[in-house]
Amino acid sequence: MPKVTVLPANKSAEVPVGETLLDAGEKAGVEMEAGCFNCSCGTCVVEVVSGMENLEPPSDEELDVLDAWNKDPEKYRLTCVVKVKGGDVTIRAGH
Repeated sequence: MPKVTVLPANKSAEVPVGETLLDAGEKAGVEMEAGCFNCSCGTCVVEVVSGMENLEPPSDEELDVLDAWNKDPEKYRLTCVVKVKGGDVTIRAGH
């Protein structure tokens, strides 16, 4: 199973493919920040430190929200919608 690590807490959890980063962080024991839970507010934005290739590609809606927050989608994602497609991922919580 893929492993998601949340920095700076340095906590990890193994998660099934298809798990959102938000749920993965909670499974790792990290209280993840989130607001709307439907890809509209941007509160849950995190930096992807490694493993971007192991995440599903962003939707047009997610890209719009990241653009509104002035966040590069090559480095940042919204944890409420992005899902792990396989392989390990490391994120940095907080923006």
